Amino acid sequence: MATDGGCYVANLGSRSLLRLVSFCVLLAGLCEGNSVEKKIYIPLNKTAPCVRLLNATHQIGCQSSVSGDTGVIHVVQKEEDLQWVLTDGPNPPYVVLLEGTLFTRNLMEKLKGRTSRIAGLAVSLAKPSPASGFSPSVQCPNDGFGVYSNSYGPEFAHCREIAWNPLGDGLAYEDFSFPIFLLEDENETNVIKQETFDYIGSSRMVYDMENGKFPVQLENIDSFVELGQVALRNSLELWMHTDPMSQKNETVQNQVEELLTTLEKSGAGVPTVVLRRLSRPQPLPPSSLQRFLRAQNISGVVLADHSAVFHNHYYQSIYDAAENINVTYPEGQSPEEDLNFVTDTAKALAGVATVLGRALYQLAGGTNFSHTIQADPQTVTRLLYGFLVRANNSWFQSILRPDLRSYLGDGPLQHYIAVSSPTNTTYVVQYALANLTGKVIDLTREQCQDPSKVPTENKDLYEYAWVQGPLNSKETDRLPRCVRSTARLARALSPAFELKQWGSTEYSTWTESRWKDIRARIFLIASKELEFITLMVGFGVLVFSLVVTYCINAKADVLFIAPREPGSVSY
Repeated sequence: MATDGGCYVANLGSRSLLRLVSFCVLLAGLCEGNSVEKKIYIPLNKTAPCVRLLNATHQIGCQSSVSGDTGVIHVVQKEEDLQWVLTDGPNPPYVVLLEGTLFTRNLMEKLKGRTSRIAGLAVSLAKPSPASGFSPSVQCPNDGFGVYSNSYGPEFAHCREIAWNPLGDGLAYEDFSFPIFLLEDENETNVIKQETFDYIGSSRMVYDMENGKFPVQLENIDSFVELGQVALRNSLELWMHTDPMSQKNETVQNQVEELLTTLEKSGAGVPTVVLRRLSRPQPLPPSSLQRFLRAQNISGVVLADHSAVFHNHYYQSIYDAAENINVTYPEGQSPEEDLNFVTDTAKALAGVATVLGRALYQLAGGTNFSHTIQADPQTVTRLLYGFLVRANNSWFQSILRPDLRSYLGDGPLQHYIAVSSPTNTTYVVQYALANLTGKVIDLTREQCQDPSKVPTENKDLYEYAWVQGPLNSKETDRLPRCVRSTARLARALSPAFELKQWGSTEYSTWTESRWKDIRARIFLIASKELEFITLMVGFGVLVFSLVVTYCINAKADVLFIAPREPGSVSY
Protein backbone atom coordinates (compact mmCIF):
# COMPACT_ATOMS: atom_id res chain seq x y z
CA MET A 1 0.00 0.00 0.00
CA ALA A 2 2.81 2.29 0.82
CA THR A 3 4.29 1.69 -2.65
CA ASP A 4 0.96 2.36 -4.41
CA GLY A 5 0.48 5.56 -2.46
CA GLY A 6 4.01 6.67 -3.32
CA CYS A 7 3.39 6.09 -7.04
CA TYR A 8 0.22 8.18 -7.00
CA VAL A 9 1.87 11.08 -5.24
CA ALA A 10 4.82 11.07 -7.62
CA ASN A 11 2.56 11.03 -10.73
CA LEU A 12 0.46 13.91 -9.42
CA GLY A 13 3.59 15.89 -8.63
CA SER A 14 5.05 15.42 -12.13
CA ARG A 15 1.79 16.59 -13.79
CA SER A 16 1.66 19.66 -11.57
CA LEU A 17 5.26 20.41 -12.46
CA LEU A 18 4.45 20.16 -16.19
CA ARG A 19 1.48 22.51 -15.77
CA LEU A 20 3.67 24.98 -13.89
CA VAL A 21 6.36 24.88 -16.56
CA SER A 22 3.76 25.34 -19.34
CA PHE A 23 2.24 28.30 -17.51
CA CYS A 24 5.67 29.91 -17.04
CA VAL A 25 6.54 29.43 -20.71
CA LEU A 26 3.21 30.95 -21.78
CA LEU A 27 3.68 33.89 -19.41
CA ALA A 28 7.22 34.45 -20.67
CA GLY A 29 5.92 34.44 -24.25
CA LEU A 30 3.32 37.07 -23.43
CA CYS A 31 5.84 39.23 -21.61
CA GLU A 32 8.58 38.94 -24.23
CA GLY A 33 6.42 39.09 -27.38
CA ASN A 34 7.30 42.68 -28.18
CA SER A 35 10.95 42.04 -27.50
CA VAL A 36 10.97 39.11 -29.94
CA GLU A 37 9.31 41.23 -32.63
CA LYS A 38 11.93 43.95 -32.17
CA LYS A 39 14.66 41.37 -32.60
CA ILE A 40 13.07 40.07 -35.81
CA TYR A 41 12.02 43.33 -37.49
CA ILE A 42 14.08 46.48 -38.00
CA PRO A 43 11.80 49.44 -38.86
CA LEU A 44 13.13 52.00 -41.33
CA ASN A 45 12.01 55.22 -39.67
CA LYS A 46 13.82 57.82 -41.78
CA THR A 47 12.29 57.10 -45.15
CA ALA A 48 10.58 59.22 -47.77
CA PRO A 49 8.04 57.25 -49.85
CA CYS A 50 7.04 57.72 -53.47
CA VAL A 51 3.25 58.12 -53.73
CA ARG A 52 0.71 57.82 -56.55
CA LEU A 53 -0.49 61.04 -58.24
CA LEU A 54 -3.08 61.45 -60.97
CA ASN A 55 -4.37 64.23 -63.20
CA ALA A 56 -6.78 64.45 -66.12
CA THR A 57 -4.46 62.65 -68.52
CA HIS A 58 -1.74 60.83 -66.59
CA GLN A 59 -0.97 58.58 -63.65
CA ILE A 60 2.49 58.88 -62.08
CA GLY A 61 4.33 57.78 -58.98
CA CYS A 62 4.34 54.41 -57.19
CA GLN A 63 2.02 51.93 -55.55
CA SER A 64 2.21 48.81 -53.41
CA SER A 65 -0.06 45.82 -53.00
CA VAL A 66 -3.04 46.23 -50.66
CA SER A 67 -1.37 44.14 -47.96
CA GLY A 68 2.16 45.37 -48.71
CA ASP A 69 5.05 43.82 -50.61
CA THR A 70 7.81 41.50 -49.39
CA GLY A 71 10.98 40.50 -51.20
CA VAL A 72 14.59 39.42 -50.78
CA ILE A 73 16.93 42.40 -50.41
CA HIS A 74 19.62 42.59 -53.07
CA VAL A 75 22.23 45.35 -52.96
CA VAL A 76 23.02 46.92 -56.34
CA GLN A 77 26.27 48.89 -56.17
CA LYS A 78 27.02 48.82 -59.90
CA GLU A 79 24.84 48.28 -62.93
CA GLU A 80 26.20 44.75 -63.49
CA ASP A 81 24.68 43.69 -60.14
CA LEU A 82 21.24 44.20 -61.65
CA GLN A 83 21.57 41.02 -63.72
CA TRP A 84 20.95 38.91 -60.60
CA VAL A 85 17.68 40.73 -59.91
CA LEU A 86 16.40 40.74 -63.48
CA THR A 87 17.27 37.21 -64.60
CA ASP A 88 19.76 35.12 -62.58
CA GLY A 89 18.45 35.23 -59.02
CA PRO A 90 16.59 32.03 -58.01
CA ASN A 91 14.36 33.53 -55.31
CA PRO A 92 12.33 36.44 -56.72
CA PRO A 93 10.75 38.82 -56.06
CA TYR A 94 13.55 41.11 -54.91
CA VAL A 95 13.66 44.42 -53.07
CA VAL A 96 16.51 46.32 -54.71
CA LEU A 97 18.74 48.42 -52.47
CA LEU A 98 20.12 50.90 -54.98
CA GLU A 99 23.09 53.24 -54.67
CA GLY A 100 21.95 56.83 -55.26
CA THR A 101 24.31 57.38 -58.20
CA LEU A 102 22.55 54.57 -60.09
CA PHE A 103 19.06 56.02 -59.62
CA THR A 104 18.65 57.06 -63.27
CA ARG A 105 15.87 56.84 -65.83
CA ASN A 106 17.80 54.26 -67.87
CA LEU A 107 18.15 51.85 -64.93
CA MET A 108 14.60 52.42 -63.70
CA GLU A 109 13.23 51.53 -67.13
CA LYS A 110 15.04 48.18 -66.87
CA LEU A 111 13.36 47.51 -63.51
CA LYS A 112 10.02 48.68 -64.85
CA GLY A 113 10.23 46.07 -67.61
CA ARG A 114 10.57 43.17 -65.13
CA THR A 115 8.00 44.05 -62.48
CA SER A 116 7.21 40.39 -61.75
CA ARG A 117 10.69 40.03 -60.22
CA ILE A 118 10.64 43.39 -58.36
CA ALA A 119 8.85 43.78 -55.00
CA GLY A 120 10.17 47.25 -54.26
CA LEU A 121 13.07 49.66 -54.40
CA ALA A 122 15.05 51.39 -51.65
CA VAL A 123 17.35 54.20 -52.76
CA SER A 124 20.23 55.42 -50.61
CA LEU A 125 21.48 58.98 -50.98
CA ALA A 126 24.63 59.53 -52.97
CA LYS A 127 27.31 61.26 -50.92
CA PRO A 128 28.47 63.63 -52.26
CA SER A 129 25.77 64.70 -54.70
CA PRO A 130 26.27 63.45 -58.28
CA ALA A 131 28.79 65.78 -59.90
CA SER A 132 27.01 65.65 -63.25
CA GLY A 133 23.74 66.76 -61.65
CA PHE A 134 20.39 65.03 -61.18
CA SER A 135 16.89 66.30 -61.86
CA PRO A 136 13.86 63.97 -61.96
CA SER A 137 11.71 66.82 -63.28
CA VAL A 138 11.05 67.41 -66.98
CA GLN A 139 13.12 69.64 -69.27
CA CYS A 140 10.15 71.98 -69.75
CA PRO A 141 8.59 72.44 -66.26
CA ASN A 142 4.83 73.14 -66.13
CA ASP A 143 4.56 72.79 -69.91
CA GLY A 144 1.10 73.48 -71.26
CA PHE A 145 -0.11 75.50 -68.28
CA GLY A 146 1.98 78.64 -68.79
CA VAL A 147 1.22 81.62 -70.99
CA TYR A 148 2.81 80.34 -74.19
CA SER A 149 0.67 78.27 -76.58
CA ASN A 150 -0.05 77.85 -80.25
CA SER A 151 -2.10 81.05 -80.10
CA TYR A 152 0.22 83.13 -77.86
CA GLY A 153 3.91 83.12 -78.70
CA PRO A 154 3.91 79.78 -80.56
CA GLU A 155 7.64 80.12 -81.19
CA PHE A 156 8.12 79.97 -77.41
CA ALA A 157 5.55 77.24 -76.62
CA HIS A 158 6.74 73.88 -75.27
CA CYS A 159 10.22 75.34 -74.58
CA ARG A 160 11.07 75.47 -78.30
CA GLU A 161 13.39 78.41 -77.62
CA ILE A 162 14.95 77.26 -74.34
CA ALA A 163 14.75 73.95 -72.51
CA TRP A 164 15.03 75.51 -69.06
CA ASN A 165 15.97 72.32 -67.24
CA PRO A 166 18.27 70.42 -69.65
CA LEU A 167 19.25 67.84 -67.00
CA GLY A 168 15.62 66.85 -66.40
CA ASP A 169 15.02 63.19 -67.23
CA GLY A 170 11.31 63.10 -66.32
CA LEU A 171 11.77 60.27 -63.83
CA ALA A 172 9.34 61.88 -61.37
CA TYR A 173 6.62 61.72 -64.03
CA GLU A 174 6.87 57.97 -64.65
CA ASP A 175 4.47 55.34 -63.30
CA PHE A 176 5.82 52.39 -61.29
CA SER A 177 3.80 49.42 -60.07
CA PHE A 178 6.09 48.75 -57.08
CA PRO A 179 6.86 50.83 -53.96
CA ILE A 180 9.93 53.07 -53.85
CA PHE A 181 11.48 54.45 -50.65
CA LEU A 182 14.28 56.93 -50.16
CA LEU A 183 16.53 55.97 -47.25
CA GLU A 184 17.25 59.31 -45.61
CA ASP A 185 20.74 60.03 -44.40
CA GLU A 186 21.28 62.75 -41.82
CA ASN A 187 17.98 64.38 -42.80
CA GLU A 188 19.56 65.94 -45.89
CA THR A 189 17.01 64.76 -48.43
CA ASN A 190 14.40 67.46 -48.58
CA VAL A 191 13.56 69.05 -51.90
CA ILE A 192 13.49 72.80 -52.38
CA LYS A 193 10.57 73.43 -54.76
CA GLN A 194 9.47 76.20 -56.67
CA GLU A 195 5.82 76.19 -57.61
CA THR A 196 4.94 72.77 -58.98
CA PHE A 197 1.82 70.79 -59.99
CA ASP A 198 1.30 72.93 -63.13
CA TYR A 199 1.04 76.36 -61.45
CA ILE A 200 -1.72 75.18 -59.13
CA GLY A 201 -1.06 77.97 -56.60
CA SER A 202 -0.93 80.96 -58.92
CA SER A 203 -3.78 79.68 -61.11
CA ARG A 204 -5.98 79.50 -58.01
CA MET A 205 -4.99 83.02 -56.98
CA VAL A 206 -5.81 84.41 -60.42
CA TYR A 207 -9.13 82.54 -60.40
CA ASP A 208 -10.03 83.99 -56.99
CA MET A 209 -9.04 87.49 -58.13
CA GLU A 210 -11.23 87.19 -61.23
CA ASN A 211 -14.20 86.03 -59.15
CA GLY A 212 -13.94 88.54 -56.30
CA LYS A 213 -12.73 85.96 -53.77
CA PHE A 214 -9.38 87.65 -53.08
CA PRO A 215 -8.73 90.96 -51.27
CA VAL A 216 -7.04 92.38 -54.40
CA GLN A 217 -8.76 92.37 -57.80
CA LEU A 218 -6.82 91.42 -60.92
CA GLU A 219 -7.42 94.79 -62.60
CA ASN A 220 -5.83 96.54 -59.59
CA ILE A 221 -2.41 95.02 -60.26
CA ASP A 222 -0.13 97.67 -61.77
CA SER A 223 3.02 95.61 -62.17
CA PHE A 224 4.43 92.25 -61.18
CA VAL A 225 7.90 91.53 -59.76
CA GLU A 226 8.79 87.89 -59.06
CA LEU A 227 11.84 86.21 -57.58
CA GLY A 228 12.83 83.04 -59.37
CA GLN A 229 15.98 81.04 -58.65
CA VAL A 230 18.44 83.57 -57.20
CA ALA A 231 20.77 81.59 -54.93
CA LEU A 232 23.22 80.28 -57.53
CA ARG A 233 24.65 83.41 -59.09
CA ASN A 234 27.99 82.59 -60.74
CA SER A 235 28.96 86.23 -60.39
CA LEU A 236 27.23 89.38 -59.22
CA GLU A 237 24.75 89.28 -62.12
CA LEU A 238 21.00 89.09 -61.59
CA TRP A 239 19.02 88.71 -64.80
CA MET A 240 15.73 90.49 -65.54
CA HIS A 241 13.35 88.30 -67.59
CA THR A 242 10.33 89.83 -69.31
CA ASP A 243 7.63 88.57 -71.69
CA PRO A 244 8.25 89.68 -75.31
CA MET A 245 4.69 88.95 -76.43
CA SER A 246 2.89 91.28 -74.00
CA GLN A 247 5.32 94.07 -74.92
CA LYS A 248 3.91 94.20 -78.43
CA ASN A 249 1.37 96.42 -76.70
CA GLU A 250 3.06 99.83 -76.53
CA THR A 251 1.51 100.71 -73.16
CA VAL A 252 2.77 97.50 -71.58
CA GLN A 253 6.18 97.98 -73.18
CA ASN A 254 6.52 101.45 -71.64
CA GLN A 255 5.47 100.09 -68.24
CA VAL A 256 8.00 97.26 -68.47
CA GLU A 257 10.73 99.71 -69.42
CA GLU A 258 9.88 101.85 -66.39
CA LEU A 259 9.95 98.76 -64.21
CA LEU A 260 13.39 97.71 -65.47
CA THR A 261 14.76 101.22 -65.04
CA THR A 262 13.51 101.37 -61.45
CA LEU A 263 15.18 98.05 -60.68
CA GLU A 264 18.45 99.18 -62.22
CA LYS A 265 18.45 102.39 -60.19
CA SER A 266 17.71 100.43 -57.03
CA GLY A 267 20.60 98.08 -57.71
CA ALA A 268 23.07 100.87 -58.39
CA GLY A 269 23.67 101.37 -54.68
CA VAL A 270 24.11 97.67 -53.88
CA PRO A 271 27.66 96.57 -54.81
CA THR A 272 26.92 92.84 -54.49
CA VAL A 273 24.23 92.86 -57.20
CA VAL A 274 24.54 93.79 -60.88
CA LEU A 275 21.23 93.78 -62.76
CA ARG A 276 21.37 92.68 -66.39
CA ARG A 277 18.93 92.86 -69.29
CA LEU A 278 18.73 90.04 -71.80
CA SER A 279 20.45 90.69 -75.12
CA ARG A 280 17.57 89.31 -77.20
CA PRO A 281 13.86 88.56 -76.82
CA GLN A 282 13.21 85.19 -75.18
CA PRO A 283 10.34 83.57 -73.25
CA LEU A 284 9.82 83.84 -69.53
CA PRO A 285 11.27 81.03 -67.41
CA PRO A 286 8.74 78.89 -65.48
CA SER A 287 7.13 81.44 -63.15
CA SER A 288 3.82 82.52 -61.63
CA LEU A 289 3.86 85.62 -63.85
CA GLN A 290 2.91 83.36 -66.76
CA ARG A 291 -0.45 82.53 -65.16
CA PHE A 292 -1.20 86.23 -64.59
CA LEU A 293 -0.30 87.09 -68.20
CA ARG A 294 -2.59 84.29 -69.31
CA ALA A 295 -5.45 86.21 -67.70
CA GLN A 296 -4.45 89.83 -68.36
CA ASN A 297 -1.76 91.86 -70.11
CA ILE A 298 0.32 93.37 -67.29
CA SER A 299 3.89 94.59 -66.97
CA GLY A 300 6.10 92.19 -65.10
CA VAL A 301 9.64 90.95 -64.55
CA VAL A 302 11.16 87.76 -63.16
CA LEU A 303 14.53 88.08 -61.41
CA ALA A 304 16.75 85.02 -61.70
CA ASP A 305 20.37 83.92 -61.40
CA HIS A 306 20.33 82.46 -64.93
CA SER A 307 20.00 84.17 -68.30
CA ALA A 308 19.03 80.97 -70.14
CA VAL A 309 19.00 77.40 -68.74
CA PHE A 310 18.88 76.81 -64.98
CA HIS A 311 22.14 76.99 -63.05
CA ASN A 312 20.60 74.53 -60.61
CA HIS A 313 21.78 71.04 -61.58
CA TYR A 314 19.52 69.39 -58.98
CA TYR A 315 16.18 71.00 -59.81
CA GLN A 316 13.35 69.37 -57.80
CA SER A 317 15.60 66.53 -56.67
CA ILE A 318 16.65 65.10 -53.30
CA TYR A 319 20.03 66.79 -53.72
CA ASP A 320 18.58 70.30 -54.01
CA ALA A 321 19.49 70.96 -50.38
CA ALA A 322 21.58 73.35 -48.29
CA GLU A 323 24.90 72.16 -49.71
CA ASN A 324 23.72 72.89 -53.25
CA ILE A 325 23.55 76.62 -52.49
CA ASN A 326 26.72 76.59 -50.38
CA VAL A 327 25.05 76.94 -46.99
CA THR A 328 27.79 75.57 -44.72
CA TYR A 329 28.96 76.27 -41.17
CA PRO A 330 32.28 76.09 -39.30
CA GLU A 331 32.95 72.84 -37.48
CA GLY A 332 32.47 72.65 -33.73
CA GLN A 333 29.71 75.25 -33.44
CA SER A 334 26.57 74.67 -31.41
CA PRO A 335 23.14 74.72 -33.14
CA GLU A 336 22.49 78.17 -31.67
CA GLU A 337 25.79 79.45 -33.07
CA ASP A 338 24.96 77.98 -36.49
CA LEU A 339 21.56 79.69 -36.39
CA ASN A 340 23.18 83.10 -36.02
CA PHE A 341 26.22 82.51 -38.23
CA VAL A 342 25.90 84.71 -41.33
CA THR A 343 26.89 82.63 -44.35
CA ASP A 344 28.12 84.01 -47.67
CA THR A 345 24.90 82.81 -49.29
CA ALA A 346 22.88 84.79 -46.73
CA LYS A 347 24.89 87.93 -47.52
CA ALA A 348 24.34 87.48 -51.26
CA LEU A 349 20.60 86.90 -50.85
CA ALA A 350 20.34 89.90 -48.53
CA GLY A 351 21.79 91.99 -51.36
CA VAL A 352 19.07 90.74 -53.73
CA ALA A 353 16.42 91.47 -51.08
CA THR A 354 17.78 94.98 -50.64
CA VAL A 355 17.47 95.71 -54.37
CA LEU A 356 13.95 94.30 -54.44
CA GLY A 357 12.89 96.21 -51.33
CA ARG A 358 14.14 99.54 -52.66
CA ALA A 359 12.49 98.96 -56.05
CA LEU A 360 9.13 98.08 -54.49
CA TYR A 361 9.32 101.16 -52.29
CA GLN A 362 9.80 103.39 -55.31
CA LEU A 363 7.16 101.59 -57.38
CA ALA A 364 4.71 102.13 -54.52
CA GLY A 365 5.31 105.89 -54.72
CA GLY A 366 8.15 106.36 -52.27
CA THR A 367 10.64 109.08 -53.21
CA ASN A 368 12.87 109.68 -50.18
CA PHE A 369 15.11 107.51 -48.01
CA SER A 370 15.09 104.53 -50.39
CA HIS A 371 18.88 104.25 -49.91
CA THR A 372 18.29 103.51 -46.22
CA ILE A 373 16.33 100.34 -46.99
CA GLN A 374 18.64 97.44 -46.19
CA ALA A 375 17.83 93.75 -45.85
CA ASP A 376 19.20 92.15 -42.68
CA PRO A 377 21.67 89.28 -43.44
CA GLN A 378 21.06 87.96 -39.91
CA THR A 379 17.38 87.40 -40.68
CA VAL A 380 18.21 85.78 -44.03
CA THR A 381 20.71 83.40 -42.45
CA ARG A 382 18.15 82.38 -39.81
CA LEU A 383 15.60 81.63 -42.51
CA LEU A 384 18.12 79.51 -44.44
CA TYR A 385 19.14 77.61 -41.31
CA GLY A 386 15.56 76.98 -40.22
CA PHE A 387 14.20 75.81 -43.57
CA LEU A 388 17.24 73.96 -44.90
CA VAL A 389 19.27 72.74 -41.91
CA ARG A 390 17.43 72.51 -38.58
CA ALA A 391 13.80 73.50 -38.09
CA ASN A 392 13.88 73.00 -34.32
CA ASN A 393 15.69 76.20 -33.37
CA SER A 394 15.09 78.98 -30.88
CA TRP A 395 13.78 81.46 -33.47
CA PHE A 396 11.21 79.17 -35.08
CA GLN A 397 10.11 78.03 -31.62
CA SER A 398 9.48 81.64 -30.60
CA ILE A 399 7.33 82.56 -33.63
CA LEU A 400 4.98 79.54 -33.67
CA ARG A 401 1.81 78.77 -31.76
CA PRO A 402 2.31 76.23 -28.94
CA ASP A 403 0.24 73.59 -30.74
CA LEU A 404 2.50 73.76 -33.82
CA ARG A 405 5.85 73.25 -32.10
CA SER A 406 5.75 69.51 -32.83
CA TYR A 407 6.17 70.40 -36.52
CA LEU A 408 9.78 71.34 -35.84
CA GLY A 409 12.25 68.46 -36.07
CA ASP A 410 16.01 68.32 -35.71
CA GLY A 411 16.44 68.27 -39.49
CA PRO A 412 15.13 70.49 -42.28
CA LEU A 413 11.43 70.89 -42.87
CA GLN A 414 9.70 68.50 -45.24
CA HIS A 415 9.10 70.42 -48.46
CA TYR A 416 6.81 67.96 -50.20
CA ILE A 417 3.94 69.99 -51.63
CA ALA A 418 0.61 68.34 -50.89
CA VAL A 419 -2.10 68.58 -53.54
CA SER A 420 -4.65 70.35 -51.32
CA SER A 421 -3.86 70.24 -47.59
CA PRO A 422 -1.29 72.58 -45.96
CA THR A 423 2.04 71.05 -44.98
CA ASN A 424 4.20 71.80 -41.96
CA THR A 425 6.32 74.14 -44.08
CA THR A 426 3.25 76.15 -45.08
CA TYR A 427 2.45 77.00 -41.48
CA VAL A 428 6.05 77.89 -40.67
CA VAL A 429 6.19 80.23 -43.68
CA GLN A 430 2.96 81.90 -42.55
CA TYR A 431 4.24 82.52 -39.03
CA ALA A 432 7.66 83.65 -40.25
CA LEU A 433 5.94 86.25 -42.44
CA ALA A 434 3.71 87.27 -39.53
CA ASN A 435 6.79 87.71 -37.33
CA LEU A 436 8.64 89.80 -39.92
CA THR A 437 5.74 91.94 -41.15
CA GLY A 438 3.31 91.94 -38.23
CA LYS A 439 3.14 93.75 -34.91
CA VAL A 440 3.09 92.61 -31.28
CA ILE A 441 -0.03 93.98 -29.60
CA ASP A 442 -1.11 94.08 -25.99
CA LEU A 443 -3.87 91.46 -25.83
CA THR A 444 -4.45 88.57 -23.48
CA ARG A 445 -4.49 85.01 -24.77
CA GLU A 446 -8.27 84.90 -24.75
CA GLN A 447 -8.54 88.24 -26.58
CA CYS A 448 -5.93 87.19 -29.14
CA GLN A 449 -7.76 83.96 -29.92
CA ASP A 450 -11.08 85.82 -30.25
CA PRO A 451 -10.32 89.47 -31.19
CA SER A 452 -13.95 90.10 -32.16
CA LYS A 453 -14.57 90.83 -28.48
CA VAL A 454 -12.08 93.72 -28.60
CA PRO A 455 -13.71 96.86 -30.10
CA THR A 456 -10.42 98.29 -31.41
CA GLU A 457 -9.43 95.17 -33.37
CA ASN A 458 -10.60 94.00 -36.80
CA LYS A 459 -10.58 90.23 -37.40
CA ASP A 460 -11.65 90.64 -41.02
CA LEU A 461 -8.64 92.81 -41.82
CA TYR A 462 -5.96 91.13 -39.69
CA GLU A 463 -4.86 87.67 -38.64
CA TYR A 464 -4.14 87.16 -34.93
CA ALA A 465 -1.84 84.51 -33.43
CA TRP A 466 -0.85 83.70 -29.84
CA VAL A 467 2.76 82.59 -30.24
CA GLN A 468 5.22 81.06 -27.78
CA GLY A 469 7.57 84.06 -27.77
CA PRO A 470 11.25 84.17 -26.79
CA LEU A 471 12.77 82.77 -23.60
CA ASN A 472 13.00 85.02 -20.57
CA SER A 473 16.33 86.33 -19.27
CA LYS A 474 16.85 83.18 -17.17
CA GLU A 475 15.97 80.98 -20.19
CA THR A 476 13.54 78.99 -18.06
CA ASP A 477 10.15 80.07 -19.44
CA ARG A 478 8.84 81.65 -22.61
CA LEU A 479 7.20 85.05 -22.88
CA PRO A 480 4.09 84.44 -25.03
CA ARG A 481 2.62 87.30 -27.01
CA CYS A 482 -0.09 88.21 -29.51
CA VAL A 483 1.01 88.97 -33.07
CA ARG A 484 -1.25 90.82 -35.49
CA SER A 485 -0.45 90.61 -39.20
CA THR A 486 -1.92 90.41 -42.68
CA ALA A 487 -0.24 87.05 -43.41
CA ARG A 488 -3.00 84.59 -44.25
CA LEU A 489 -3.31 81.17 -45.81
CA ALA A 490 -5.02 80.94 -49.21
CA ARG A 491 -6.30 77.68 -50.68
CA ALA A 492 -4.22 76.24 -53.50
CA LEU A 493 -6.97 73.84 -54.59
CA SER A 494 -7.30 73.71 -58.35
CA PRO A 495 -10.35 75.58 -59.72
CA ALA A 496 -10.99 72.54 -61.94
CA PHE A 497 -12.38 70.67 -58.93
CA GLU A 498 -14.64 73.55 -57.93
CA LEU A 499 -15.89 73.85 -61.50
CA LYS A 500 -16.10 70.04 -61.82
CA GLN A 501 -14.05 70.18 -65.01
CA TRP A 502 -12.23 66.89 -64.46
CA GLY A 503 -10.64 66.87 -67.90
CA SER A 504 -9.56 70.52 -67.80
CA THR A 505 -6.50 71.65 -69.72
CA GLU A 506 -6.87 75.20 -68.39
CA TYR A 507 -6.34 74.25 -64.75
CA SER A 508 -4.22 71.64 -63.06
CA THR A 509 -6.10 68.50 -61.97
CA TRP A 510 -3.50 66.72 -59.84
CA THR A 511 -4.80 64.44 -57.11
CA GLU A 512 -3.02 62.23 -54.60
CA SER A 513 -3.95 58.63 -53.87
CA ARG A 514 -5.34 57.83 -50.42
CA TRP A 515 -3.20 55.95 -47.92
CA LYS A 516 -3.39 55.23 -44.20
CA ASP A 517 0.10 54.13 -43.27
CA ILE A 518 3.34 54.12 -45.23
CA ARG A 519 6.23 52.26 -43.63
CA ALA A 520 9.08 49.95 -44.47
CA ARG A 521 10.97 47.40 -42.38
CA ILE A 522 13.55 44.69 -42.92
CA PHE A 523 13.90 41.26 -41.36
CA LEU A 524 16.30 38.35 -41.71
CA ILE A 525 15.16 34.92 -42.95
CA ALA A 526 17.11 31.81 -43.86
CA SER A 527 17.45 30.29 -47.31
CA LYS A 528 14.84 27.78 -48.54
CA GLU A 529 17.28 24.90 -47.98
CA LEU A 530 18.12 25.93 -44.43
CA GLU A 531 14.43 26.47 -43.64
CA PHE A 532 13.67 22.88 -44.80
CA ILE A 533 16.55 21.43 -42.77
CA THR A 534 15.44 23.40 -39.70
CA LEU A 535 11.87 22.14 -40.13
CA MET A 536 12.98 18.51 -40.40
CA VAL A 537 15.30 18.78 -37.39
CA GLY A 538 12.55 20.42 -35.37
CA PHE A 539 10.08 17.72 -36.38
CA GLY A 540 12.61 15.03 -35.39
CA VAL A 541 13.16 16.66 -32.01
CA LEU A 542 9.40 16.81 -31.49
CA VAL A 543 8.94 13.08 -32.24
CA PHE A 544 11.88 12.17 -30.02
CA SER A 545 10.46 14.31 -27.19
CA LEU A 546 7.07 12.65 -27.50
CA VAL A 547 8.65 9.17 -27.32
CA VAL A 548 10.79 10.09 -24.31
CA THR A 549 7.80 11.67 -22.56
CA TYR A 550 5.69 8.55 -23.18
CA CYS A 551 8.40 6.25 -21.82
CA ILE A 552 8.92 8.39 -18.73
CA ASN A 553 5.20 8.49 -18.08
CA ALA A 554 4.88 4.70 -18.52
CA LYS A 555 7.72 4.02 -16.06
CA ALA A 556 6.84 6.80 -13.62
CA ASP A 557 6.18 4.28 -10.80
CA VAL A 558 9.76 3.10 -11.15
CA LEU A 559 11.49 6.39 -11.85
CA PHE A 560 9.70 8.46 -9.21
CA ILE A 561 9.56 7.04 -5.66
CA ALA A 562 7.38 8.83 -3.13
CA PRO A 563 9.11 9.97 0.05
CA ARG A 564 8.25 7.92 3.11
CA GLU A 565 5.95 9.35 5.74
CA PRO A 566 7.76 10.48 8.93
CA GLY A 567 7.76 7.89 11.66
CA SER A 568 6.70 5.01 9.43
CA VAL A 569 9.11 2.09 9.27
CA SER A 570 8.91 -0.92 7.02
CA TYR A 571 10.14 -4.30 8.13
